[in-house]
Amino acid sequence: MSASDIWLRDISTKYGFVIATILFLSLWINYKWSKLRNNIYTSYLLGFEAECAELAASYKRRLFRSLEQIVSHDETLRFMGQIRILEIGVKTGENIQYYPDGSQLIIVDWNRKLENYLICGKKSWQFSHVDFERQIFGDGSSLEKIPNGSVDAVVTTRSLCSTISVADTIHEIHRVLAPGGKYFFMEHIAENEGTFTRWIQTMLTRSTLWPSLYGDCQLDFNPIKEIEKIGFKKVQWKTVTLQGYVSHPIHLYLSRRHLIGTAIR
Repeated sequence: MSASDIWLRDISTKYGFVIATILFLSLWINYKWSKLRNNIYTSYLLGFEAECAELAASYKRRLFRSLEQIVSHDETLRFMGQIRILEIGVKTGENIQYYPDGSQLIIVDWNRKLENYLICGKKSWQFSHVDFERQIFGDGSSLEKIPNGSVDAVVTTRSLCSTISVADTIHEIHRVLAPGGKYFFMEHIAENEGTFTRWIQTMLTRSTLWPSLYGDCQLDFNPIKEIEKIGFKKVQWKTVTLQGYVSHPIHLYLSRRHLIGTAIR
């Protein structure tokens, strides 16, 4: 037996229990932390994000009004008076109420149980006016299963902040939209440089504390440069600030400023 083997045997004999205890505690803490993160994020979606959707309702009604005027690029859908909509980051389906009756909806989300919730859940009656074409598991940065130019409208609301790559997601949105198709967006963005709020947003994001608890959300981003440079024929946007009562005011304070607009392929 070599000297190194003897050394390892002695260490194992002397400190084996301590090592095993530390390993067990590490695994237990990691499990509990993962479970805690899931619980916090679920509560965040069902609580604050639902309340935020209510505060944004008037803006969304105006934003999605032109969905009714879109004529599908797909001959069959056009004949039936329907359109195909792709929504990235569906969450609890708060946007679906604004979609035209009979819309063919492709949903993109990390939640594998989402489709079942929308079709069979207690609130499924709220979504019965649309047809769910398919669900894609992901964040929108890779949509290879969707053919080029096959979608009439794409929607993102408070979801680009959590994508693996904003640039890749915008590229995919541009690719899958049919000629003349429309991208609708309402994304929370960072406050102006030099403000105290911007400093807080940057600190919480770069420390990874906020992203780790709230679904990879980045508080210090603004996607408008990526949207404007990808090649859309026409981009219109403005910034708005959400105000009102929510049960978690700190969340609203940190994500109250929004970029809202449309881009035509």
